[in-house]
Amino acid sequence: MNAQKSHMGEFHCLIRQLGILTELDAVTEENLHNIEAEHLNFSAGSSVYETGLPAAAVYVLVSGYVKLVKTTLLGKSQIIRIVKAGEVFGFDGLVAEHYNHSAATMGDAQVCRIPVAALEDLGEHRAEVERQIMVRCIKELQRADGRLLELGAKRSDERLASFLLDWCQLMPADAWIPLVLSRLEIAQFLGLTIETVSRLFASWKREGILKEKKQAIRVMDWQRLKLLAESH
Repeated sequence: MNAQKSHMGEFHCLIRQLGILTELDAVTEENLHNIEAEHLNFSAGSSVYETGLPAAAVYVLVSGYVKLVKTTLLGKSQIIRIVKAGEVFGFDGLVAEHYNHSAATMGDAQVCRIPVAALEDLGEHRAEVERQIMVRCIKELQRADGRLLELGAKRSDERLASFLLDWCQLMPADAWIPLVLSRLEIAQFLGLTIETVSRLFASWKREGILKEKKQAIRVMDWQRLKLLAESH
């Protein structure tokens, strides 16, 4: 794990700011001061944790992007989720002993590392904190289930269009939007070949649907992209 570490004195304030924990009573909030969490700064392409390692911590992404990857017995890698700022990942430690996937940064990233053992310091308040973390995790798993359904029901162009719409949501309509995934990573995430992804990008740029520069895209025709995503 390549990271610079700094202890966070006001861990609970950061968590509330990110919306991970809500509706906590004053006593539970006070007990959060007892948790020794770390603020980690990762450089691009760093490993946060690897498959099979002890699941000793839960993570909250503060900034940047993290990809979660599983590898088949034949050695093929599959991106199972792209983590965005404010989301929880690596929560295997709440229910299992080891991570069943690996996590790596996509560009520079900042991460909060919450040791599972440190949650013991919350005493009787631990159950409520873990419950709220798990509720957040379940919602993110439901989104992943929706993506799996799309992979089985949509054609290649529909998958890519849906991915771009999801990636660009909440961004200004005329903005250049960072796209930190390579063609290969997009292909792995969507279950497509890199040739198909490259061909679709080239076609849509020719047709004026989007523009692209280094690690950024700009959607020029939102209506057309939406039609492509829903063409079935």
